[in-house]
Amino acid sequence: MGSVAGLAVMAARVGVAAVVVAGCGTPGTKLHVSGTGAARPGATTASATAQAAADGVQQIVIDAVDGERFTPDTIYAHTGKLRITITNDSVVPHNFTVPDLGVASQTIFAGRSVSVSLDLKSSGVYPFLCTFHQHDGMTGQLIVK
Repeated sequence: MGSVAGLAVMAARVGVAAVVVAGCGTPGTKLHVSGTGAARPGATTASATAQAAADGVQQIVIDAVDGERFTPDTIYAHTGKLRITITNDSVVPHNFTVPDLGVASQTIFAGRSVSVSLDLKSSGVYPFLCTFHQHDGMTGQLIVK
């Protein structure tokens, strides 16, 4: 394609490719790529303490909300069994992972809930996160006493 017509065709293809790439997503949105991120500076945080359910297991509900964050993002619990229910109040999929405890939920789609069970054998601080939005600061901590 050394001719002027060939160069025009090539330029047109490049222009179409640029329009296609630029058209991905809506203006101002970010692509969701896993990474390592800290909590956003100035972001509001909330804490809650797990409560005993009728079956004696500690339980707590966490909401995954718009803005890629968990509410509450700090959970207090005691050693023993803990059931965490994660409800996705957001429009994008999320998950819930506690890497240090080997816990990972399935993907939680908009309007759905998933429960994970943990057997907390020792006290400590265990970070949790959404692997899809960790780079946006969708993290928290489970504090076990």
